[in-house]
Amino acid sequence: MNSQTIQPPNHVRSAYEEVLEAFRTTVEDANLTLLLPSRPLPSSFVGVDSTSAVFTGCFYLKGWPCRRLARPKRLDIVVKAIETFARPSWSLARSTVYVNYFVVSESGVRLVQSLHYDFVEEGPVDHPYFHVQLTDEVIPADDLRSTHFELELPGQHESNDCWVTTRIPTPDMTLASVIYCLVADHLAAENFAQFAETVQSIQNRLPAPSFESIKKSLEKSSIHFKSSHWFAHMQK
Repeated sequence: MNSQTIQPPNHVRSAYEEVLEAFRTTVEDANLTLLLPSRPLPSSFVGVDSTSAVFTGCFYLKGWPCRRLARPKRLDIVVKAIETFARPSWSLARSTVYVNYFVVSESGVRLVQSLHYDFVEEGPVDHPYFHVQLTDEVIPADDLRSTHFELELPGQHESNDCWVTTRIPTPDMTLASVIYCLVADHLAAENFAQFAETVQSIQNRLPAPSFESIKKSLEKSSIHFKSSHWFAHMQK
C-alpha cells in the first residue's frame, strides 16, 4: 500500500495544532521568529498501512536567545520530528526528534550541536526505550529548505571521529516535550509561564508512548539499577 495523506482522529489533530499554535503565539509575543513549512498541518499525517500512520514536521527558529553567545553572532535552531502511531488506537509506537543548533556569524554558518531524542516501542535490546543521542548529523537539506532555511552550509563535512554511540536514558521526549524545553531554555520566564499554562490542558489529548512493557518490568522487580527499566524490553 502506498503512503498517502490520512485524516487522524480529531483529538490527535487538534492536539498537535493547538500545541504548535501556542508555540507560535509564545514566540511572536517574545518578538522572535518561528518559520514553518507552507503545507497545512493535517497533510503532515500519512498512512503507512492499515496498522500505522506517521506524522512528520519541521520548523526553524531563527535568531534565538543564547546567553553564552556574544553579538554579532546568532543562534538558529531547526527541529524535525517523525512520530509513528499504531492504528486504530493512535498510541505512539515510535518518536524521533532531531535538533540542530547553528551559530551564524559574518564568517558563515556552523553546526555547533546536533542531537536526537528517540523512543521505539520494540527497539533493539541494547537501546533504552527513551534516550537522547549526541551526533554530528545535519537535518536533510530538503527538510531545511521546507522551513525557509536559506543559509549556505559548508560542503560535506568530514565525519567527526570523536562522536560515540552512547545513548543517554531520558524521559519520553516527544515533539511536544522538545518544544516545551525549547521555550523553557531560551525564552523569558514570563513567556514560559504563559506557554506552560496554555498547553497544560492539551497534554492528555496527545498520543502517549506505550508504557506497558516498562510497567511490567517495574512490577517484576523493585530491585534494579537507576533507569534500568528504560531497557525494559530486555526483560522476558
